Formats: sequence, structure tokens, C-alpha cells
Amino acid sequence: MDSFVPIKMIGKGSFGSVYLVKRKLTGKYYAMKVMSKTAIVDNNLARYIYTEKKIQSEINHPFITKLHCAFQTQTHICMVQDYCSGGDLSKIIQREKKLSEERARIYIAEILLALEELHSREIIYRDLKPENVVLDEEGHALLTDFGLSKEGVGSTSITQSFCGSVAYLAPEMLRRSGHGRSVDWYLLGVLLYEMLIGIPPYYNQDKDKLFDNIKRGPLQVPRNMPPDALDLIVKLLNRNPRTRLGAGPGDAEEIKTHKFFESINWQDAQNRKLKPPRPNIKPIVEENIHLDINKEIEDKGRMERWTFISNNF
Repeated sequence: MDSFVPIKMIGKGSFGSVYLVKRKLTGKYYAMKVMSKTAIVDNNLARYIYTEKKIQSEINHPFITKLHCAFQTQTHICMVQDYCSGGDLSKIIQREKKLSEERARIYIAEILLALEELHSREIIYRDLKPENVVLDEEGHALLTDFGLSKEGVGSTSITQSFCGSVAYLAPEMLRRSGHGRSVDWYLLGVLLYEMLIGIPPYYNQDKDKLFDNIKRGPLQVPRNMPPDALDLIVKLLNRNPRTRLGAGPGDAEEIKTHKFFESINWQDAQNRKLKPPRPNIKPIVEENIHLDINKEIEDKGRMERWTFISNNF
């Protein structure tokens, strides 16, 4: 921890917080995820954080946030990751209400490539939502937070666990009928819908009504919805995971060939040559907060195989 200067908190979840930190050696900014070992032990989260660490430390992809190092204190674990100064899509949608079709197309194309990489490694993401898509300083979209990802899920595999955020649950998840990698394509449709409309499909503040809408309610779309975007959304939100677009052996390739992406050169996309709007990034005001990550009395012991430092860090 002495290698970093904590600047400010930039995110808070149920079991941990994310801080903007500056590395003393280089002056470069990073996002540091800090989780209490007590929370990990009490909520049986160890397998999830090990999966998250493994994915981000092993995968080097232009649209997946990279883990640079991981360490632990007596009471906390820390993960030092890319800091994406453009913020997350949730805040952008809240501020701008909805995004243009062209802007949404670029973000969806980049996230599609990230999911394709995960699927090629038999990993399903399962937690795609605007809060988990962050923008770097150039405006490119990156996936972050892999705590709900699951390894070992191939093209025909089915897993039974129930997980996800309330407004972003696929119908097969709610039916508890098992889910495979096409659950990610359903959530890609949800993300595209929310970017273009401003709220998730089937949304209702009453959780029971929301779940009923997801399982059997009609899809509400405005009359001015671009036809290619509407067709893609309908095919991704197909409630049958076996006939959903992307559920076949082609996986992401089935989605890439949809007319909505006709203007996308996929090699250019992979090489970060698409031109999303640059985010309006405010200068960092260094608050230099005190981050006491040893304040808990109980020492939970060391977590085996946790320490990690990337080669170029």
C-alpha cells in the first residue's frame, strides 16, 4: 500500500470500494478495488474474487480492463486496475438521457468483441449493465468487474447458479432453467436498448412486476426506433436462449453480420480505430484521503495465491 497515494473514492459496492490512486514511482493513476476479508469470508465470495483476478490478470484485450497487481494486508485484499477516466455508461446515460444510434453502435461493437474474447476462453460474463462498462480517455468502452463471471462454460454448457442485477436478469435466469453463454447476448440487447431509450427494457419499480415483464411482458419501443437497431434488439431479447441471435455455433459472428453493424469494419474495431466521442474529463483534484485498510481488529489470515504483479508494471 505504501507504493500508492489514495486520491478519492470513485465507487462503492456491497462488499468493497474502488479508489482512485496514484503510483508513487510513476505518477500514473489507477483504480484500486479494496475488499474486506471479513466480507469475503462471511459471504463466501472467495471463488468469485479469484475468478475475477484470474480473468483480468490473464487476458490482454483492448476492451477489457487490465489487472496490474494484486496484494493483501492482514484484513483486506487489493486489486490495482486500469483507471478509465471517462466514467461509466450508467452516469453518462443518466446525464444525457439517451445516446445516438451511431455512438451506441460503437460501444456495443467494442463490448461485443470483449464478450467474444471471453467466450473463446469458455468464460461467460453474466453481469453486463451500464455500470460495468467504463470509458477510457479516448472514449473507448471497456468491460470491468468480473466478479460474477464463470469459467468452463463452452458452446453447449449449461450452468444453474442464480446471479445478476435485478433489472438485468435474463428470462432463463429468472426461470432457473439453467443458462449458457447466450445469456451474455440477451444482456447485450438490454444494454443497447438502454443506451437508445434511457431505461432497461421491461422496467418497473415493482420487482415482481419487473420479473413478470421480463418473463412474458411485451417489449415497448418508440415508433422512431431505428429499424436495424430494433431488429437486433428483438433478436437478442429472444426469450428462448437456444434460438436467440448468437446462440448458435458461430457465437459472436452471428451478431457481427447483423445489418445494424453494416458500417463497422471489425478489424478496425479490434484495433481501436473506431471514433467514439471523447469524454469530457475533469482535471483530477487530489484530495489525498487517508485509506485505513487495517482498521479491522480480526486478522483473517493470508489468502493463498493472491499476490500478482504484471510483467510491465
